[in-house]
Amino acid sequence: MPTNMLQTYTVVGMKEEVDDKIYRVSPEETPFISMIGRKSVDSVTPEWQRDALRVPGANAAVEGADASYSAQTQPERLSNKTQIIRDTLSVTGTTDRVAKYGRDKESARLKAKKMVELKKDIEWAAIGNGAYVAGAAAVARQMRGLYGWVATNNELAVAGTPAAPVIATNTAPVAGTLRALTEAVFKSLILKVYDSGGKADVFMVKPTHKQVVSSFTGNVTRFNDVSNKQVRLQTSFSVYGHDFGETKIVPNRVMGQGTSGTDNGLANTGYLIDPEQCKLGVLRPFQSSPLAKVGDADNFLILTEVTLQVNEEKALGAYRDITATGA
Repeated sequence: MPTNMLQTYTVVGMKEEVDDKIYRVSPEETPFISMIGRKSVDSVTPEWQRDALRVPGANAAVEGADASYSAQTQPERLSNKTQIIRDTLSVTGTTDRVAKYGRDKESARLKAKKMVELKKDIEWAAIGNGAYVAGAAAVARQMRGLYGWVATNNELAVAGTPAAPVIATNTAPVAGTLRALTEAVFKSLILKVYDSGGKADVFMVKPTHKQVVSSFTGNVTRFNDVSNKQVRLQTSFSVYGHDFGETKIVPNRVMGQGTSGTDNGLANTGYLIDPEQCKLGVLRPFQSSPLAKVGDADNFLILTEVTLQVNEEKALGAYRDITATGA
């Protein structure tokens, strides 16, 4: 090699090359709160009512008989608590001013990022909370999530006490002995929901449980799809057809981040959902508010206040006490 050859290792002042973008692959999806409707609420304890028809039975009257009067029932009032979900950030004036790759102002980037993170926190609470917390001066309010709403239609293993939530007393369910996710029990839950008047439109599970559901065989024949000289083996499905309609199988990454034994409403439960029966009640939509300026920094509070309204939980179902793997 010739002497005194200038190589890049000793060059002073070479320009950096940094892609002027910031990449992120962290999942942002919130399937549950994305599939249900929205409604504005004006109270920290919004209420609604539900009613039910009597059970059908034999009914024949004698011609000309006098009328007799049946006892009448009143609608039942239900309620939930709004939950404040928030985060903060503080950025110095210098940090916002200096030139940076992939963004102009760091505060703007962080505000957008925080709102995505808070949306996932809403998903976590709206699914996994087993009971509402009324709150106090030093105690944060919490909404009751799906885990605490599905009281009528449940599939349980060796049950805890109570195995299912008790809505009237705001009692959370207690996990039982975990067992495998099976097609027979899944079909049993669909039947319970159908008999109660529900439609079982969606079965929402964490990703590992979705893989187990894809192994259900039913009465179909799986086959290779050969087209355009390509061979594709169908190993999964997204819609489960049954005697009462079709159920879409929806994986939920937020549920997959729950811990078995701690976050049982996320990690160990699958939900049959009629999205028309659920709404996200919004007391305060997402907002970013500047906080008091202390020194050379801008401080912000990002928050929303929401709750979950389940119009009629009898239209839903919960497959509880599933092992972490579903096996």
